[in-house]
Amino acid sequence: MIFLNQYNDKMPIKKPTKGKEPTEFRTQDRGQREFKAHRAEKQGEIMAIAEKNVITTHSNNSIKNVAKLMKKHDFRRIPITDAGTNRLEGMAVAIDILDFLGGGEKYNIVLNDYKGNFLSAINCPISKIMNPEPAFLDRTASVNDVVKIILGRHTSSIPVVESKEDKRLIAIVTERDVLPVADGFGITVKEAMRIKCITSSPGMMVSDVAKIMVRNRLRRLPVIREDGIIGIVTVFDVLNFLGYGEFKGVDAEEILSTRVEGIMSRNVVSLKPEQDIADVSKLVKATNMGGFPVIDDGKLLGIITTSDVIREVYKA
Repeated sequence: MIFLNQYNDKMPIKKPTKGKEPTEFRTQDRGQREFKAHRAEKQGEIMAIAEKNVITTHSNNSIKNVAKLMKKHDFRRIPITDAGTNRLEGMAVAIDILDFLGGGEKYNIVLNDYKGNFLSAINCPISKIMNPEPAFLDRTASVNDVVKIILGRHTSSIPVVESKEDKRLIAIVTERDVLPVADGFGITVKEAMRIKCITSSPGMMVSDVAKIMVRNRLRRLPVIREDGIIGIVTVFDVLNFLGYGEFKGVDAEEILSTRVEGIMSRNVVSLKPEQDIADVSKLVKATNMGGFPVIDDGKLLGIITTSDVIREVYKA
């Protein structure tokens, strides 16, 4: 029997108020984030594991505010809905914000529409860079449908709508909702980890990190100095920089030349190659992190994420 995680995030509803940020919407109150293990079959009903209290935003909210929402609630993807009908209009995606920050083609919006003025650009509406056609499922979908999209489209969360016709948002399901947990799976971290691990140096610029993450669809990079890992830089570190950074100027290139060592996390939580991948799920629950470097004798061997665990367990 496979066990799936489900968590609730019980925080008070924040009603949008003029002049205040960030703007967010919630369907109901929910308590402190916690993981709840429950039994579910692979072919189970999607609504048995989906989160019904969905944080959403509107298409006119600023990119900066949406980055704050993502950082605040630890979400890389936030549904964009119509305020009146709650109809799904698109998805705000963290990797698209990094693309906008110099990681890819969306940086042209900063250069062309805002003449390189960073402060003006980050206050433009999220509709400029949102994904208008995100993958979604309806309430009749199975857990297998969720897993196929997560692994096939490299996405961490999927909106659930009432029906494909009206697209009214009723829930959201994430990779952590289908993350298997058990005492052991008989699969080692070494067997499941990614050996080709792209890294950063502490002197690398934020714009360079954004490019690497966008081009390789990565959420985190180990930071290496003299063959030793000294930190981790994640999508959320970049979002935090964007949403809460105190910028002395307005020039985009100058601001994005900030060094990685100024935004990275120095608290490195790691695993050893001989550990069972069940320990990954346990660490996710304990740390709320989604991936961990694999280290042996101080040497970085690879990295393992929630997606790797899902892939290994469900392929069986």
